[in-house]
Amino acid sequence: MNNNQKVQIFRISGSFKKKKQLSNFSKEFCALTEEQAREKLFTELGSRNRLKRRQIRIDSILKITPQEVTNPFIQKLISTEFKIPYEE
Repeated sequence: MNNNQKVQIFRISGSFKKKKQLSNFSKEFCALTEEQAREKLFTELGSRNRLKRRQIRIDSILKITPQEVTNPFIQKLISTEFKIPYEE
């Protein structure tokens, strides 16, 4: 694994079918690669909505800039004032 890799932000859009109802989604993830972002999506949707991977359809995976982020948690993570709390 290359130690010079930087964390990138990906926006994944698609849909899933649950109980004969089609639902659209758009999620943002911080990951090193597109494949890691895809795995995070499957993990999150599968866990929260009890979906199998075959029920999730990915339409697009885009690498986005920090200015395009809409997720408040990721905005806080990439901001310069974010501090990790620790005990001494």
